[in-house]
Amino acid sequence: MSSDFVLRLPETPIIVGFGGVGVDFLAVVPFFPNPDTKIRTTEFKVQGGGNTGNTMTCAARLGLKPRIISKLANDAPGKAMLEELEAEGVDTSFLVVSKEGTSPFSYIIVDNQAKTRTCIFTPGYPPMVPADLLQDNLLSALDGARVVYFDARMPDSALVIAQEAFLRNISIIIDAERPREGLNDLLELADYVVCSEKFPKASLDRGIIYSKSTSFNYFKIAKT
Repeated sequence: MSSDFVLRLPETPIIVGFGGVGVDFLAVVPFFPNPDTKIRTTEFKVQGGGNTGNTMTCAARLGLKPRIISKLANDAPGKAMLEELEAEGVDTSFLVVSKEGTSPFSYIIVDNQAKTRTCIFTPGYPPMVPADLLQDNLLSALDGARVVYFDARMPDSALVIAQEAFLRNISIIIDAERPREGLNDLLELADYVVCSEKFPKASLDRGIIYSKSTSFNYFKIAKT
């Protein structure tokens, strides 16, 4: 292949992401602490997180035009997430903001010795439900999109969006981090699946067998 080959994309390719968005509290430690002990951090950061939030931020940095559908609360972490996503160039106009409740957040322990991270996740409240997806807003979010990304969270709402994307012949990418409730229904509609190293074995261990009609492009990524 010629070195000057260029894959030509639309001028402003649109990708829609649905799933987790939240705030990460990252504590870097020299080694993972034993139970019932104390340890000091070597570094501490507060930043946006969530698989879908991270993916849409990456898409914006790559020059795509991402839109995000998720749910936050009207609290300080939720407002911070909105500001961070908008600063990155992510369209947040389709986010659902609850007047009350709490936004999702995670405590993340980063072990500098073993090069691992341990996540302690607290879901947001109230959770997103299909009734939060107003039809006009959903159709506007999908208008012109080439791809819809799902991290398989909030499966009832995800399936509503995936079915609409499928009807519109929009490519569907599933981030199959691990077996989750409702994931099989999403995989039936998927064009592409990206999974962690442990996902195939974890699926077999739980007795999950995909139907013969399921056909998608499968990609395995490194340890997560």
